[in-house]
Amino acid sequence: MTQSKLPAAGWYPAEHAGGEQRYWDGTAWVDTPAPVTPSFMQRTLTRKTGAIVAGAALIAGVLMGAGVGSSGSQSQVTSLKSEVVSLQSDVSEAKTTVDDSGAKLTAADKERDAAKAERDSAVSERDTAKARVVELEAAATAAQAELDKRAAQITDLQSKVPQSSAPVQSSAPVASSAPAAPSKDVYYKNCAAARAAGAAPVHRGDPGYGSHLDRDNDGIGCE
Repeated sequence: MTQSKLPAAGWYPAEHAGGEQRYWDGTAWVDTPAPVTPSFMQRTLTRKTGAIVAGAALIAGVLMGAGVGSSGSQSQVTSLKSEVVSLQSDVSEAKTTVDDSGAKLTAADKERDAAKAERDSAVSERDTAKARVVELEAAATAAQAELDKRAAQITDLQSKVPQSSAPVQSSAPVASSAPAAPSKDVYYKNCAAARAAGAAPVHRGDPGYGSHLDRDNDGIGCE
């Protein structure tokens, strides 16, 4: 067989696979599985649809046989019609079940997508919080390092400050001046005069003290 006479690429019954469908790529067999089989509901519908078709064909055959003088009876035709109606009802119910399952699947997909979006949002918030914690920890570490540096500088400066010596006491005593003898000629006419002279308050025994300045006689005048 020449290259130009090879069949086109496609699915063919393969002898080496017992007649099962295998893919031919145009030059050689590819060990690829056959196409995916229909789902359970699709298989159910297909079987029931086939049964309906078969029943309809049987009815047609009976009717045709009756038309050409066959031995089929009217009761058999009626029974077959009833069976076809029952099969049609089963198919309708199966379709309804498929539709309901599809609606539930769609709702489940929406819930799944919403849950995934919520999870992604939570993960994003968690990552943001982690990044913030790392940022704050880095800032706290930097602040502590700065405090340690300044504390070390203060300690270094304190070590360089000379210790103050004790104050030197004079060996010679300081002569205290004797208090001036109070003048007995001082007289204040009233408290205003004592205050003007800067003597208020005037205590008993002080120059200028007089009972006229000490109304309550407590020894302190012009208080």
